[in-house]
Amino acid sequence: MPHEPPSKEHILRTLQIGVDLQRDQKYLEAERIYQSVLRADPRHADALNLMGTLSIEAKNFDVALDYFAKALRRSPRNPVYNNNMGSLLLRMKRNKEARQYLSKAIQARPNFVEALCNLAKAHKLMLNGVESEKLYRRALLADPDSLKARLGLADLLIDNGSAEDAAVIYEDILREHPSSVEALLGLAASRKFAPDAPEIDLILQQIEAPATPDDALIQLHHAAGKILNDQRRYGDAIKHFSIAKTYSKGAFDLHRHKLFYRSLIETLTPEFFAERSDFGSESERPVFIVGMPRSGTTLTEQICASHPDVYGAGELSELHTIARLLGHSASKPNALAEALIAMTKRESKKLADLYLSGLKKHDRKALRVVDKMPHNYEFLGLISLLFPNAKIINCNRDPMDNCLSCFMHRFSESHGYNADLETIGYYYRQYRELMDHWQAVLPTPILLMQYEETVADLETRAQALIDFAGLPWDPACLAFHETERTVRTPSRWQVRQPIYTTSVKRWTRYGEAVEPLKSALGNLLDE
Repeated sequence: MPHEPPSKEHILRTLQIGVDLQRDQKYLEAERIYQSVLRADPRHADALNLMGTLSIEAKNFDVALDYFAKALRRSPRNPVYNNNMGSLLLRMKRNKEARQYLSKAIQARPNFVEALCNLAKAHKLMLNGVESEKLYRRALLADPDSLKARLGLADLLIDNGSAEDAAVIYEDILREHPSSVEALLGLAASRKFAPDAPEIDLILQQIEAPATPDDALIQLHHAAGKILNDQRRYGDAIKHFSIAKTYSKGAFDLHRHKLFYRSLIETLTPEFFAERSDFGSESERPVFIVGMPRSGTTLTEQICASHPDVYGAGELSELHTIARLLGHSASKPNALAEALIAMTKRESKKLADLYLSGLKKHDRKALRVVDKMPHNYEFLGLISLLFPNAKIINCNRDPMDNCLSCFMHRFSESHGYNADLETIGYYYRQYRELMDHWQAVLPTPILLMQYEETVADLETRAQALIDFAGLPWDPACLAFHETERTVRTPSRWQVRQPIYTTSVKRWTRYGEAVEPLKSALGNLLDE
């Protein structure tokens, strides 16, 4: 007798066994189950989709994309597959592509709460706060108890300047779920805390809980440090920030990073730019705000974006994408310099047009569009080739305050230098060396915005900033904290406040704990 294929019910039962194993983190056993189904039917959509989710667990994102794509070829309108694809693309910072898949998921299932929240997040990341809020509220209409929707809405409200409303949501969640790490973290980020605020006790209890995973501990130690800082318990605060850093994975390769900067410094000379003076686009639309993170870049962008002729686009990835197209990567420190040497005039104009088309997706009307990706300082040679008329603004800050502020924030894994005070100090020295080179060789002018000068005399520095951008003065730039726009950076709470000077010479509060940073910065402290 011919062998009968397994029934649909049998396959579903088999896949459910795999799902249960995956939920219990028994990933190899789950994979064997899914693959057994795929051996019988290599195009089984549910099994392909589940292999995609399993690949995400292993952080094999490209493999996961392939599985989801195959599942969608079998069932293009399936809301779960579209949501999974969109969610992964969000994680990979491919927000526009994510939005397309998530929209399809909602078209197929209008009250799909997870997809509504993911689409809301996509709009939030693209600085479309109004649409994001609509989607979160729509998700809450479908399921008023959804933690994902409540937490997402609260986080958005902080971005949009409604921190008090966000705090109410976090407090409501904590009354129902006292151990919610996300709500504790959100509440810590929503405001400053008085010396007797009880929230620190909740966070410390969660840190001590034996079941708290490492990823949550990193965030909780950062939150504890933030609240203790607010309470002026500086010694305790820096201890928690230091503990958080011990969870960092791997050492940052300062030597390879120095080779990258050295290749730029040795290659991109005044003669190099003089020979290419007719490269790129004549557009004056791009404004690049660069500098170390936590150096005042968000404040500077907010001042600019308060002008009616300026659109603040936030931290754009377009320039990094262009650099990758040219072969740049962390493992190839000489690749970008070599690509710039080989670049033709025609290629420079094509790449400039590619970047400008990206700006149009954010805004089509403003005379100036601000790209506030701090680490674009690494690409100022590329920027000068593509946009010789661009406005470049370098934000600088007291080295000790700047590095300490980085240390007290949890950035993504791409900021590997932020692992300890000594490494941050050496990294800062490399930043200053490269910026000194750009100041000396670039034909494109660079405006220095010194943080301490800005907070001491906002009007003078704001006027200089707007004048440098080639725009008429507008008093709205002095009321930057009242500007309604979504802000997606660690400084999102601060830019909603009027100008303040409490962050100047902040490092002096931490005593001997900052000695490794002092040592690494060396003679930069004498400037």
